[in-house]
Amino acid sequence: MIDLTFLNHYAPVWILVILTVLFYAGLTVLKIPGSKGVLALTAVLISFIFVSSTTATNFVIDLIPVIMVLMIIGFMIMLMLVLITKDLATFTKPLAWIGFVLAIVFVLAMAFNSFPTLNHMLPNSSDSGLNSGMSELKDLIYSQDFKDSIVFVISLVVVCVFLVKK
Repeated sequence: MIDLTFLNHYAPVWILVILTVLFYAGLTVLKIPGSKGVLALTAVLISFIFVSSTTATNFVIDLIPVIMVLMIIGFMIMLMLVLITKDLATFTKPLAWIGFVLAIVFVLAMAFNSFPTLNHMLPNSSDSGLNSGMSELKDLIYSQDFKDSIVFVISLVVVCVFLVKK
């Protein structure tokens, strides 16, 4: 059996490198003004800020296997669709949205395991781990006025979408 425990010691370094590349690519895609050197330095600084938090680093380390499983499942589904159908373009957009939603659900599920403050934000949980601001936010989120406002905004958006389409 191969001993790979040394990889855990270098995990923050690998996360720093990967996040630097991702942040640089994101800044380039967003067409942020500035030279490539400035964008690269900005990406490195943002990555250092992220990696300096041990909780965030542990969250990413715990999230990597879940992302890999999702990528393998997505690859298998795409391979099956390629072998089954001749017109793959009809499946790509719905599959992309389903994958995006599943990724968000898995990231949120992992976040509740990594950050204890999120567990205290759930309904019927204690406020012992929350400061006064977070306790007030929790009270606001679970108030009836907030729920009514969310329903109103969602219905307003749905009505506006239907009005604009016609």
